[in-house]
Amino acid sequence: MRPLRLELKGFSAFREPAAIDFEALDVFAISGPTGSGKSSLLDAMTYALYGRVERVGDRVSQLVSQGQPRMAVTLEFAVGNDRYRVTRSTPSGKGTTKILLERQDEAGEWKQAGEGADRVREAGPLIARAIGLTYDGFTRSVLLPQGRFAEFLVGDAAKRREILTELLGLALFRRMAERAGAIARESSIRAQERELTLEREYAEATPEALKEARKLAGEAEKREKTLTDAADQVAGILGRWREAERSAEELRACAAEAEAAAGRARAAAEAVAVLVEELEDAASLVEQCGAASRAAREALEGTRSALRHADGTLRPADELARARLWAHSLAEALRAREGKRVELERATGAAEELADHVKLSEGAVAESQSRLAALETEVRNAEGELEEARHADLVAAVSAGLKAGDSCPVCGLPLAKAPKRSGTRALEAATTSLERAREERDAATGAVGKAERSAEAARRGAAANATDRARLASEIEGLDRAAAEEVSRLQAVLGDPLPLDAAEEIARRSAERERLDRAEREAAREAAEAAQALSAAERERDRVVASIDRQRDRLATDHRPLFERAARAVGRELVSTNPPALPGDLGLALLAFAAAISGVLAAFAERVAEEASLRSSLEGRLVQEATEKVGGLVEPAPTLAALAEAVAVACAEATRVATVAARRAEELAEKLVSKKRLTEEVKELTARAGMFKTLALELRADRLIAFLQAEALQLLAAAGSDRLQSLSDGRYRLLCRDDEFLVVDTWNGDEERSVRTLSGGETFLASLGLSLALADQVRSLSVTARARLDSLFLDEGFGTLDSESLRTVTEAIEQLAGDGRLVGVITHVPELAEQFPQIVVQKRPTGSRLALVP
Repeated sequence: MRPLRLELKGFSAFREPAAIDFEALDVFAISGPTGSGKSSLLDAMTYALYGRVERVGDRVSQLVSQGQPRMAVTLEFAVGNDRYRVTRSTPSGKGTTKILLERQDEAGEWKQAGEGADRVREAGPLIARAIGLTYDGFTRSVLLPQGRFAEFLVGDAAKRREILTELLGLALFRRMAERAGAIARESSIRAQERELTLEREYAEATPEALKEARKLAGEAEKREKTLTDAADQVAGILGRWREAERSAEELRACAAEAEAAAGRARAAAEAVAVLVEELEDAASLVEQCGAASRAAREALEGTRSALRHADGTLRPADELARARLWAHSLAEALRAREGKRVELERATGAAEELADHVKLSEGAVAESQSRLAALETEVRNAEGELEEARHADLVAAVSAGLKAGDSCPVCGLPLAKAPKRSGTRALEAATTSLERAREERDAATGAVGKAERSAEAARRGAAANATDRARLASEIEGLDRAAAEEVSRLQAVLGDPLPLDAAEEIARRSAERERLDRAEREAAREAAEAAQALSAAERERDRVVASIDRQRDRLATDHRPLFERAARAVGRELVSTNPPALPGDLGLALLAFAAAISGVLAAFAERVAEEASLRSSLEGRLVQEATEKVGGLVEPAPTLAALAEAVAVACAEATRVATVAARRAEELAEKLVSKKRLTEEVKELTARAGMFKTLALELRADRLIAFLQAEALQLLAAAGSDRLQSLSDGRYRLLCRDDEFLVVDTWNGDEERSVRTLSGGETFLASLGLSLALADQVRSLSVTARARLDSLFLDEGFGTLDSESLRTVTEAIEQLAGDGRLVGVITHVPELAEQFPQIVVQKRPTGSRLALVP
């Protein structure tokens, strides 16, 4: 397998989308600091192919459980000339892993690689079959991960043999053993089946039995021919009889048909006689009903003329109906106008009283307002007097005990004279006067409000009266217009001048119209009844005519075909082919024709019956003739049909016996041929079963597979020894003994010891040499073309090597990366990474990034 392109999204350390294209690379190094995610590239590759990352634990499940972003890996790889692409993705959270395996067709388009390539459970086996390696084989031969690098060298021997079996395609021999055993069992079963078939189906197939069967077949064939000749002769006689019988049957049918036609003619004559009388009665009734219908139509036309005249004098009924409504509306308008006029007179009389009341109310308001103004003046005067009394009382209180010449307590000037002391009575009198003035003012204020409210009520009453008078005048005017309109309408119907009692005139005219309408309806009813009676009489007449026509049609049947049929059956004409002609009259002439044609048909029927009886008497002579032709081959029979049937049965039986005998002889001949062929097949299958059984036993012993595994281990040990000698400066060689690898220490007297005794660095060199040898030799060791290790990825501790060993390892890797092989080295050792094109893993806080350094 050679990887071509790897795309990552959210995988392990690569939280940002990343892509690696290996198309143009043969050897490269994936470098970067420790923990930068270099090994995650191998994780991505194995996860894309096998859905597993066991090298460092199941990182995928761990990342998903931690709620990491959606992870997606796309890997393109080639196996031989076939190119594949696998995409595996895992959504964040608890999403289900999805996969798609595609294969590139000849046109370069990617298509799903078979049924199940989009389901995880079924796509895994498809990938493993395409690569030719399971996960364990892949991680031990293509991908050599850190920590498991030396498993092929020091691991379990049985596991090592299993890996070789996968890599070298040795399972082919195990499948060959299983297939050989299956072929042996199948051949043995088929041989046994054929032996049983020979015993059950071919025991009686002998040459003697075939000779006897052919003899019996010849005898049966002779009897069949004799009976066939007799059957042909009887068939000819039977044909003559059936011809005569058909002629007799035809004549009997003609006789029956003629008799029936004669009966129909007689019945038609009887019916026509009755119908002629009915036709006369029906014609008389039609004439009477026609006269009555004409009289009724004339009476109807008279009533309709009177109605048309009434439309001009009495007016139409719909106009009178509308006039009745107009007269009612006029009366209602006049009554309403009279009521409104009375209300207007009453409102006009109340208007003068309301005006006087307004004047009186407004005078009372003016008088109360004048009194209120006078009382306001009194209150102000009383308030002034009270203020003076209070001032005097205050001055007296301040200047009490002062005399002339003392300083004034207010202004400080000397007093001219001693101030007088005011008495308490003046202050009390002023206070009482003010309270009385205020009470009178408040009473006057209430009187003003009451007068104003009374005046306002009087004004509102007067205004409402004016509004009512205007409304009533407008309504009276509207009622006058409505009455005038109704009068105009009534005059258009009743004329001008308008009758004093329009309603009575309308009622009179309506009654007259109703009388004329009843007369017209009665005349129409009588005319309709007369027309119905006429129609019924005409229908009855037409019915009788139609019945006579039907009888005439029955008599109009052309009987010449019947006469001609009978003539053909007899061979000559029995009656005249020109019967009486059908008359056009529906009366007595039709009766005469019916009697004549019935007589002709009755005579014809009798004559034809006689001819049929003559032909029926031929069967006895024909039976005797046929019996002589048979000559005792079958038992005698009373009728030709029975004799022909007996000969046919005997002939069929002879044919069956001859056929069975011939088939028996043919089957015996065929069975003799098949018996010989089956006997030869039993011999061949028995020999084939023995041969493949022996081959299966040889292959099932696994000696061949074990031998090839041992040879492969020896070759790998030899090739790995050459690599190890180069890597260890000639100190170590590898040996393989008893499925275990040993190391030969040339610096210690070619001491042989287990590879498990090597140090860490020495183990690395030995494992690397063996891995390089495995990658280099697998093509020559494999028994199938698919086992080609075109890719090798090394993830191991190169830091344990000194500079010289590192140089040697570098040269070995460069030599291995030839012939189209891809070698990838994962390392953090700069000296090693600088020797190859580098895919540098740059560690960042947000996730690792990839950069290609040529």
